Amino acid sequence: HKVLRAMRVEYDALLEFAVRCLVRAGSCEENAKTVARVLVEADLCGITSHGVNRLDLYCSELERKAVDGAAQPVIENDAPASALVDGCNAQGAVVGEFCMKLAIAKARETGVGWVSAHHSNHYGIAGWYARMAAAEGMIGMSCTNTSPVGVPSRSARPALGTNPIGFAGPTLGEPVVLDMATTTVPLGKIEVAHRKGEAVPPGWGVDAQGLPTQQPDKILFGGGLTYLGGPEETSGYKGYGLALMVEMLCGVMTGASTGPHVGNTMNPNAVHRQHAVDLGQCFIAMDPSRICPGYPARLDALVGDLHGLPAAANAPGPVLVPGEKEQAMAREQHAHGVELHDNIVTVLQALGKRLEVPWPGSE
Repeated sequence: HKVLRAMRVEYDALLEFAVRCLVRAGSCEENAKTVARVLVEADLCGITSHGVNRLDLYCSELERKAVDGAAQPVIENDAPASALVDGCNAQGAVVGEFCMKLAIAKARETGVGWVSAHHSNHYGIAGWYARMAAAEGMIGMSCTNTSPVGVPSRSARPALGTNPIGFAGPTLGEPVVLDMATTTVPLGKIEVAHRKGEAVPPGWGVDAQGLPTQQPDKILFGGGLTYLGGPEETSGYKGYGLALMVEMLCGVMTGASTGPHVGNTMNPNAVHRQHAVDLGQCFIAMDPSRICPGYPARLDALVGDLHGLPAAANAPGPVLVPGEKEQAMAREQHAHGVELHDNIVTVLQALGKRLEVPWPGSE
């Protein structure tokens, strides 16, 4: 198979390129800066599935008016510790940052802030919003429903999304950040295997009859992804339960689209979408000092205990906690440039040419 080459792009230059593309596609500049920051942050952390490779689709949605690039979220139902926000079909990251900032402000006053949103869009990495709360010394959580690509236990048809969960807690140093889909793998990994003509590992997906398959075409066309745990006999019903929990917190809670009624958003079938997708999202900030002061130090000590565990004989390195690998990669790439594979660069250069935005270094 062809070995993908990569190039480094300076962080600020990549950020500026993304902002200019979004503005040309129909976003106001303030919103474009928010969205671009979340996209490039994903690449910094090595979460390339949610990075600037989504920029082309984001711009396409703006050009087709499927997403409103100038919209601002509106508080629809307000209470001291909670709120319902109408995303007004704004870009997902704009809705997400608005909601988590509101949740943090409420948590400062009441100890807990719970903000839910509907009429939103794909908001990037869930961990970004949880980290916003952790940066303020709070515990943060965010989750979102997505297009139905996951097949519930015993089903032969997809009905729920990858429904990711972001959760973060402050320490005396870097926060602990869990950022995970509730499916076994994201859809993008199946798409990559399909392009390469490779089989996928057992337990990743099922075919149109709901039977396990390692053939990516059968998963992508008529089948779907399994939830964490894979088949029922290896506890896939637990991942399915987590996905349903997210749906209950996001779609059902807010009156947004739910489960099989959520439209396509971030896959190849979404390229001609004209209508609002109406995603539901949840943002929670909690001030742990209201319950028991000293949370960051205690979590720091627990992380130290985990770091001190002896490594397994076949382990590729020491024991880590969620978020550490991503934080180390972000520091390295911020200093030396964001690594982008050639195939992504080619797409971005074509996008820039179409929107008349020069690729970094070509001006």
